[in-house]
Amino acid sequence: MISKKTFRMLALVAAPSLAALAYAHPPVPGPVGPVPPPPGHMGMMMPPPLMGMLRGVDLTKEQRDKIHALMHAHRQDRREAMHQRRDLDTQIGALLLAKGPVDKAKLDGLIKQKEALNAKDEEAMAADAVAIHDVLTPEQLDKARVTQDKLDALEGQIRDLLRPPHVKGAADKDDDDAP
Repeated sequence: MISKKTFRMLALVAAPSLAALAYAHPPVPGPVGPVPPPPGHMGMMMPPPLMGMLRGVDLTKEQRDKIHALMHAHRQDRREAMHQRRDLDTQIGALLLAKGPVDKAKLDGLIKQKEALNAKDEEAMAADAVAIHDVLTPEQLDKARVTQDKLDALEGQIRDLLRPPHVKGAADKDDDDAP
């Protein structure tokens, strides 16, 4: 049996080793990429053009119900499109990872299918954005516009702060998407 004195001495000797082990491990990685925005008033994520229209806008119960019904009506279509897109991505990946030469005709066909699906989604999002626009009052639209302008200005400031020093300068002043 180990005496209390021996146990204390072992604990004192082991403590620095345990502390060194804790500091030897790399830090826990944080989230990769930007943190997604919180869900809007609807309790669900909406496509980008619609999120911007509802940021900072207080909706009435009637407006929330109309927008919820609109988004819920298209939920199944969006889910099916997401599955189709995933299937196309899987097929494209399998084609590119297959042994031998890539079948360009098949790859082009898959890419065209994906582009058509994306175009259909963009049209549906635009139609939803127009419908939501029609639900909002002029005051709510003004508030949403002011909020979006502030967010755009903040994003520009963040982009400028994160831009590497060697890239800053006159060369990229015209390019909004410059790193």
